[in-house]
Amino acid sequence: MKSNHLRQKPKSEEERFAQRLQQVKNTYLIGADEKNLAPRITAKSWIIVDSQSGDILYSFNENQRREIASITKIMTFYVVLHMCRTMNVQTNNTYAEVSLQASLVGGTTADLLKGDVISIEDLFYGLMLPSGNDAAMTLAENFGIYAMYQNKIKGKNPLIYFIQEMNNKARELQMTQTTYANPHGLNNKNNVSSAHDVSKLCNQLLKDEFFRKVVNTKIHFSTIQDEEGFTRDVIWENTNKLLYQGFKGIKTGNTSVAGPCLASYYQTASRSFTIVILGCRNQEDRWSETMQLLQWCLSQIQ
Repeated sequence: MKSNHLRQKPKSEEERFAQRLQQVKNTYLIGADEKNLAPRITAKSWIIVDSQSGDILYSFNENQRREIASITKIMTFYVVLHMCRTMNVQTNNTYAEVSLQASLVGGTTADLLKGDVISIEDLFYGLMLPSGNDAAMTLAENFGIYAMYQNKIKGKNPLIYFIQEMNNKARELQMTQTTYANPHGLNNKNNVSSAHDVSKLCNQLLKDEFFRKVVNTKIHFSTIQDEEGFTRDVIWENTNKLLYQGFKGIKTGNTSVAGPCLASYYQTASRSFTIVILGCRNQEDRWSETMQLLQWCLSQIQ
């Protein structure tokens, strides 16, 4: 005898993710006696800061130096944005060409090819939404050349010059635990920062309207011209799932050494918070743990 069983339609990834976050909201605080206890977090270090004042609200191992994966790209954005403003570069009608080295860098990608010509504005989106290592390299190489020309500097490798500028900006922002070794965040023992330092950089950039717009964008469309002169349209989707849960950006990261990382920005009617978690146990934990920290923080300041 065969028995028929009713089967429910499998939940989509988005539905499963939303359900998981709702479970976090409902269960991370068991009772009133535990209200003041921070939630159990697998991240090796984390911090919650006031986005406007920079004051540390809550933290754990916030000054621990760690590799930070694609969180690195936040500084790449900052350096390029500063150069654009300093040199009066119009990002929507200034273009960069993708080198062979940039197209072959590997890892997460904006699907750029050798010889592609793309606007600087679109490269910002390709850097931050799909976390394009190719976009990071293209920006670093081109702005390294441009800055050297403007400053009449000769005999240096443009990429090395750009990385030096990343480290100069880190010092200016008093990011004392930070050194950069590349513009994209792929594994490198010398490419390190801390949760506290990342929060300083995030808060500095959150003052900028264009940065807030880019990191809060879910999907971006771009038209790219290839080396033969033909154009193609590309679509970049933001890797940050928390954009669908009320957060306003900022950046994801993940490598085998750094582990899953996330820098996030959240606003209420009267407050704003920057949350950075580094070295989570797995990819999904960075979403749920950021939500846990936010919900717990809000419960403490009410």
